[in-house]
This record gives sequence, C-alpha cells and structure tokens, in this order.
Amino acid sequence: MRDQHRPKQDLINEVIGLRKQVADLKQAAVVRWRAEEALRRSEEQYRALVEYVPEGICRLSPEGDFLQVNGTFASMLGYETRGEATELGRVVGIFADGAERDRVLDAFRMAEGVRNLPARLRHRDGRVMPVRLSGRAVREPTNGRTIQGFAILVTPAGE
Repeated sequence: MRDQHRPKQDLINEVIGLRKQVADLKQAAVVRWRAEEALRRSEEQYRALVEYVPEGICRLSPEGDFLQVNGTFASMLGYETRGEATELGRVVGIFADGAERDRVLDAFRMAEGVRNLPARLRHRDGRVMPVRLSGRAVREPTNGRTIQGFAILVTPAGE
C-alpha cells in the first residue's frame, strides 16, 4: 500500500478533511435545493397572478408579433386559448392594421413607459376594438438600445 509509510495522524487528518468536504457539499446541495424551491414557488405565484388579473397582459416582439398573452387578453379578443391568440395573431394580426401596429410600436420605442395609449385591436370575429395600452419596452440588457419586446397591459377603452 502506498499509504503504509504515512503517519497515522496524517491519514486521520485526511479522512477528517474529506468528511468536512462531504458535509460542505451536502450543505451546499440543501441550500441550492431550497433556493430552487423558492424560485419555483415564486414563478407559480407570478404566473397565477398574471393569468387571473382582470386586464389583458401581453408581450410583443419588436416587429409587433404577440409572443405571450394571458387568458384575459385571449378572451377579450374572442380567442379560446392563449396559444390560439398568439398563433392566429401572428397570421392575421391583432392590431387593426399595419399603420396602427407601427404607431403603437413607435410610441413604446420613444418613451420610457406608456400609459393609457388609445389603440385599436382586431377581435377574432374581425371587428375592431378600441383599447388602452400601458407598458414599456423591454430593452437588451447588454446595450440598452435593442428592444427585445414590449410588456403591455390592455384594458377595453371604456374602463
């Protein structure tokens, strides 16, 4: 054996050190697991909050495509599901027309945040719905200029 010439105390100290490393690794794993669980719970709470808020919430790409919508947004525009609103919205367009989309996107690009911007969205049945939009552009963290998308709160114009 290669360790037979080492003093017994050195071997004992090495075993103690290894046990300490194992205990530290176990502790780190527990801390990480707790952090992951807290993050999971937080995500679930925010997801539920966004899903059940009485206003429509959506995220737009810089080109004006709807990336994500909540259930209220989908039903406000006559869609059965969030997925249907985003998929059909990409194909047919949810803004009343291209000029309306460009006007809204320009307003969000120009300002730090937008409140109660009058806009017109297209309902699934084809009619145009007046709404008010509030939100902000979500900018690229590295350069702060490139727009990743827009976070928008949508309320019917009469409310």
